[in-house]
Amino acid sequence: MMEFVYAYAYFILYAFLGWVCEDLYCGIPTKKFINRGFFYGPYCPIYGVGALLVLYPLLFVKDYPILVFVLGVIITSALEYITSWVMEILWRSKIV
Repeated sequence: MMEFVYAYAYFILYAFLGWVCEDLYCGIPTKKFINRGFFYGPYCPIYGVGALLVLYPLLFVKDYPILVFVLGVIITSALEYITSWVMEILWRSKIV
């Protein structure tokens, strides 16, 4: 049960921090607040899901830094590609 609580806490934390970073990144150049979240509220679930998809598999290889790096690159790249592909299918739009 505690593992679920930790996973949920990580999800909430990273979803919130991802929202903050993305809003700052997009809001600073325009000098105004831009809510980049997909839902109402201060969170982006993709960052929470992404953090869990990266964090938990890499725990198994945490003693091998080079493997952590290589798998981190592969996992995050696959996550970005799959997310983009699904969004293109669902909303029929392409981000360039």
